[in-house]
Amino acid sequence: ASNWAFNYMVVEITPIGIQSLQWKFYIIWTVFNASFVPIVYLFYPETADRTLEDIDRLFRDNQDIFIFKDKDAISSKRPLAYIEHEQAEVRRNSSIISANPEANKHRLAAIERANRGDFDEKAAQRVENV
Repeated sequence: ASNWAFNYMVVEITPIGIQSLQWKFYIIWTVFNASFVPIVYLFYPETADRTLEDIDRLFRDNQDIFIFKDKDAISSKRPLAYIEHEQAEVRRNSSIISANPEANKHRLAAIERANRGDFDEKAAQRVENV
């Protein structure tokens, strides 16, 4: 809604500004547009290659208004800390994923066998004990 309101304001103000200030009115727009470069650099985090949970965590953990001081907030690649946090959360919330990669391989193989119909009760018990 604010985008529509500001567009309406620009449409209403521009003819009056050009009429009264002539070419000097464009200096006002130049200053406004040039001010957005430092504003975006100082206050807006990088959102490419981030999940919504990453952005939520960034704003929750980073209480400083100046984003450019935080290396995780300005890096163009997803920070390793966020990836590790997501993997830990998946492990915590999942009964399939384990910290032991060998156990994961056995569990996934047992699930695939069960889906094919050749389920082995003894193999399932061995997987549970891993």
